[in-house]
Amino acid sequence: MLINSKKRLAIVVIGLAVLLLTTNIYLYQQRVTERRLQIENIFASRAKLLSVFLEMRRDQVSVMSNLLIDGNLQARQQPPPPLPPTKLHPELGIWHIDSAPGREGQLSGALQQSYSADQRREIQATLALDPLIREAMAFNQEVAWIYYLSASSFIYLAPDAALKRFHFSAQLYQRAYWLGNLPQANPRGRLTIHGPYADLAGKGQIMTFSQPIYVDQQFLGVTALDLRIDTLQQLLDVGESTGESLLLSDSGQVIARQGDVATPTLNQPPISTELHEWRTDAHGNHWLSTPLIDHELWLVHQVKRHELEWDAFLDSLPGLLLSSLLALFCLLAWRLMDALGELTRLTHTDPLTQTLNRRGFYEQAGANLAIAQRENQRVAVLLMDIDFFKKINDQHGHDAGDVVLRQVGSYLLQGRRPFDLICRWGGEEFIALFRLPHGEDAIPVAERLRQQAQRTRIPQGDLPVTLSGGLVLLGAGEELEAAIKRADALLYRAKQNGRNRIEHEYPATAAVAG
Repeated sequence: MLINSKKRLAIVVIGLAVLLLTTNIYLYQQRVTERRLQIENIFASRAKLLSVFLEMRRDQVSVMSNLLIDGNLQARQQPPPPLPPTKLHPELGIWHIDSAPGREGQLSGALQQSYSADQRREIQATLALDPLIREAMAFNQEVAWIYYLSASSFIYLAPDAALKRFHFSAQLYQRAYWLGNLPQANPRGRLTIHGPYADLAGKGQIMTFSQPIYVDQQFLGVTALDLRIDTLQQLLDVGESTGESLLLSDSGQVIARQGDVATPTLNQPPISTELHEWRTDAHGNHWLSTPLIDHELWLVHQVKRHELEWDAFLDSLPGLLLSSLLALFCLLAWRLMDALGELTRLTHTDPLTQTLNRRGFYEQAGANLAIAQRENQRVAVLLMDIDFFKKINDQHGHDAGDVVLRQVGSYLLQGRRPFDLICRWGGEEFIALFRLPHGEDAIPVAERLRQQAQRTRIPQGDLPVTLSGGLVLLGAGEELEAAIKRADALLYRAKQNGRNRIEHEYPATAAVAG
């Protein structure tokens, strides 16, 4: 009898031990999987942020190049202009053009250089870019320098710097960004990336985006933008995960990493073009990788051998000690928290478009208005309506209409800035609220958002969709409801004036909302 009791007890103890061991092994494996998924998701987020950020810098160089080409072509149709007033600096072997009030950059050239009519036109076209470059420098603090080095022995550099240290020199033609953009080195005229290297003005580590300029198939020079590496390091630090993310050049040189990149080293990780495909090197380290900007740069993430398993074990250690006592409680708590979180989300989100609903909009609008008042910002309200939406429903069915609404909501969320509010106001109407440092910025921000939404297509026939909108700035002491009514009136006017547009009306004097 006693023996049978002991056997039964042993069976129960062994059964519980096996159950607990199995449960803990399972929990450990879950931690490993969760860590891996966390790494993949954070890596994907960093890749998206870096891709958008770097593409914006590439587009800035392309826009500057295109404007410079257009300026040269237009100038060549006019009589050659005289050179602006210059100052000679024999001790430096250069001349430079006096900085006019409000000019962002400086232009200097070789002292003994004489300039042809086309070269004088080139200087004129270069100086004409200064207002645009001033705007670019004002809103892009991560940009250290913007410049144009001409084959005609002059350089435009912004922002303006001490002339004795930063001026034209023939040694500039030995820099990597110049050599890498010469016709024989870059016959297709594509964007090139160089760096990192220490900035001579003490702005830290920088990298250079550059592109050659051709006018009538003649190589004129190179436009370039120097980007601060510390901004890239901040993007690499988004989220927390096991391992380390690095930004590499196509040759394997470290451009930026989570930490210090003062002494770049070479890395040759096993590369994969699939975002979530893991590769293992000869040392047992695990790698994720994805190309950025036409394979010019690579984002990689390294997890050292056994690092993932160790972190998963540390995560599981409390559960190994308390799992048998807390499993039910944790399950119930998790279910309750999940239900509460989902309930909160449902009460603030439009289920079809995933934008805010009116309740969520009004709750978040109050905080935005308070921030705008505190930071002396303007607040703009944009009310938009899908043109001919009833016709879409009538001709293609309500399912197609739902697809259109879902696309519009998705594109608006993609196009908004982090602090902009996007709300489905009702039916086919959407409302956006955004804060701005200057009221005149409202029109381009609103139009960019509308163009983003107009990427929407009607599924049947891949037909385009347009939107009309009304845009207003909150006046001093004006209630949000009053501003929305004014935006609605302007939306109606946009409909009356042919649709596919934004009508706006700024008050003669307007102060910050609140």
